[in-house]
Amino acid sequence: MRLIDVEALTGMPYDESSFDCADFVVHVQRALFRREVMLPNGRPRGTRGQAALGELSKPYGVRTDAPVDGDLVLMFERGRPAHVGVYFWLAHEAWVLHSCERIGESVLHRVRDLPDFGAPIEGFYRWLD
Repeated sequence: MRLIDVEALTGMPYDESSFDCADFVVHVQRALFRREVMLPNGRPRGTRGQAALGELSKPYGVRTDAPVDGDLVLMFERGRPAHVGVYFWLAHEAWVLHSCERIGESVLHRVRDLPDFGAPIEGFYRWLD
C-alpha cells in the first residue's frame, strides 16, 4: 500500500452518531481494498456499544500474529477491547489507521506508540472473505 493513499484518509472527522471507529474501518476497507464489510446490528454506539465492539469484531476474521495491510486491529479502550482500526506496513514500520473520539478525527499511529496513547492492541485479525 502506498503511504499517500493511506494518508488521504487521515483527518476525517469522528462523529459518534454517524462515523465512529467501526464506520471508519468499513470506509477504509471499501476505499482501499474494495471489501464490503457489513456490521451486525448496525453500528455500535455509545459506551455500551463500544464495549460490544470487541466481541462484534471477532467474527470478521481469524486472529493472526503476522498482520498484513488491511487487517483489522482490535484495541483496548478503558480496559476493554472496544476500539478498531486498520493495520498498515508503511515506511518499514507497523501503523494503525483509526478514528477516535479523543482526537476527533482519523489518524495514523505507530503500533509501538499505541500503548502510550492508551489503546494497547488486543490482536490483529485477518478478514474472512
